[in-house]
Amino acid sequence: MKKITIFLFCLIIVSSLFAYNNSQVDSLYKRLNFVEDSLKADILNELSWKLRNSDPEKAISYGLQAISLAEKFGDNENLVQAHGFIGVAYRILGNYSESIDFYYKGLELAKKYGELEQEGYAYINIGNLNIYQEYYYNAIENLNKALRIATNLNHKRMLGYIHLNIGRAKMLKKEHLSAIESFNTALDLRMEISQISGQAVCYKYIGDNKFKLGNYTEALRNYEKSLNTVDKNSDKDLCANIYTMISKVYYRNGYYGMAKKNAEKSMKVAREIGAKLIIRDNFKILSDINLKTGNYRSASQNLESIIKYNDTLFNQQLSEKIFNLEYKFEKQRKQSEIDLLNKNKKIKELELRRARTYNAALLIVLVSIISIFIYALITLKYKRAQNNLLEQRKKELDNINSTKDKMFLIISHDLRGPIGNLKTLIEMLLEDEKVIQSKELFESFNVFMKSIQSVSDLLENLLFWAKSQRGEVSFAPEIFSLNVAMNKVLQLFRTIAGHKNINIDIAMKENFDVYADKNMILTIIRNLISNALKFTRKGGTIEINVERNLQFNKVSVKDTGVGFDEETSQKIFDSSSFYTTSGTNHEAGSGLGMLLCKEFIEKNNGNIWAESEPGKGSTFHITIPATKF
Repeated sequence: MKKITIFLFCLIIVSSLFAYNNSQVDSLYKRLNFVEDSLKADILNELSWKLRNSDPEKAISYGLQAISLAEKFGDNENLVQAHGFIGVAYRILGNYSESIDFYYKGLELAKKYGELEQEGYAYINIGNLNIYQEYYYNAIENLNKALRIATNLNHKRMLGYIHLNIGRAKMLKKEHLSAIESFNTALDLRMEISQISGQAVCYKYIGDNKFKLGNYTEALRNYEKSLNTVDKNSDKDLCANIYTMISKVYYRNGYYGMAKKNAEKSMKVAREIGAKLIIRDNFKILSDINLKTGNYRSASQNLESIIKYNDTLFNQQLSEKIFNLEYKFEKQRKQSEIDLLNKNKKIKELELRRARTYNAALLIVLVSIISIFIYALITLKYKRAQNNLLEQRKKELDNINSTKDKMFLIISHDLRGPIGNLKTLIEMLLEDEKVIQSKELFESFNVFMKSIQSVSDLLENLLFWAKSQRGEVSFAPEIFSLNVAMNKVLQLFRTIAGHKNINIDIAMKENFDVYADKNMILTIIRNLISNALKFTRKGGTIEINVERNLQFNKVSVKDTGVGFDEETSQKIFDSSSFYTTSGTNHEAGSGLGMLLCKEFIEKNNGNIWAESEPGKGSTFHITIPATKF
């Protein structure tokens, strides 16, 4: 009876908290209908933040509305904040590409309008996303930028988040002692501002690192502190994890009775919230304890439970992947149907227009003299023959295009995916501590990385060039931030530049908006930076400078590489041939990159030219329209 009473009491508390959260959202909806438009951006941002976990797509919608109103009424603070909230919602959805775009746009706006606090949070968001992507160096770089801002502002809450994320990043590199220092710093800050829930998280991370170092006494002490601090009713996931880790500590120290007791506590909490991973881990601990204590029957039963949960988790993950693939396929199928309907509609319109033309011609022929009538009949017969010939050729072209589309679909799915996966795998291996310590392994994987990058660049350029030659590259100019585009491209080359010990400096003191096709400009910038890395020796420098020039923005990419003479300068922009040479580390090329750059920049009403001397490096310049002509 007592247990039932306690359960009902907890259920009432949880229901009350849920109802309270819903009432807050309902209250915001009501306020939205009664305030002036100039004040709605603040409420929309609050809705976007509260709905980020429960309904991220709706959170994105509210964030976009907040951006529109903030731009209209010059509300800079809410404008910057909305970009950050939309980025968080996209991260929760797993759309890291859109997330990083909004983070960087928010960062540029924060710098432009002097919103220093929001600039700091933007760097934290970018660093946190880097941790999810397991990009250790990028995460530390962005978190250090946020650290400088938070220190200048003496913003203790922000400092707590920064040091916690720095500790998480260090754990990726298994730098456990350094990670503990960061978590202790975060703990002190959260104690100072009385952030209780944050303190429990810090104790848990400190205990994890102590456990990894084999210091089980200190690990247990920190787990008990975390357990005493955590809200056991609202944060059951953390509570169950703590009990599991305490059980592991007791098991390592040979206290099997205490280990079993804590594993069973964790199991009970985990079952309440349906945490299958924690349940499986507890079955593993209980199985190990049974084997140590000679209870082989229970050990066998627990192992069967582990297998069952592993199968359940695998099936769940597999179902999620299948659902995502089916969703993408259905979306593509519907889009294909829409495109086909649009094409059929255009064909019918053309046929109707042609029929009207024939009727008009027939009317003219009927009222004309006999000679003109005979001439018209001969002309009509000729036209019909031509139409039949055109129809036949159209069918042939349709068959050729169908075969071509299948070929490029195979290239895109069968080559780009594996090459991208292999590139990511080699990047992970190059950051592995054992590979870094082994010079022979590091150099071998570095050679693999260069080869894969060359193949990836060749494939991208080949696809773009082929589409361009067939006229399938759509030209859709728009106004966008050159800063965001530049930062997005640089993320692709940070690892390669780091392994080649090449420093990339970029000078963009203000925001530069351009009017051009975004995908074409990204391709141009990617090729220029890739070539600069290719022809610059180890320890060299690449400088990127952007400046305003009347109605154009000029981008200059300068390197300290091998350079070239005037004759070579003419060859690389000659569309009649593909001219290429090997890089400083024998990197291969196709010669397509510069031809694409020249074709795309001219299509965007810009220019491209090069300045170079052998042995003195080279500088490539491009001009991009700043406004619509």
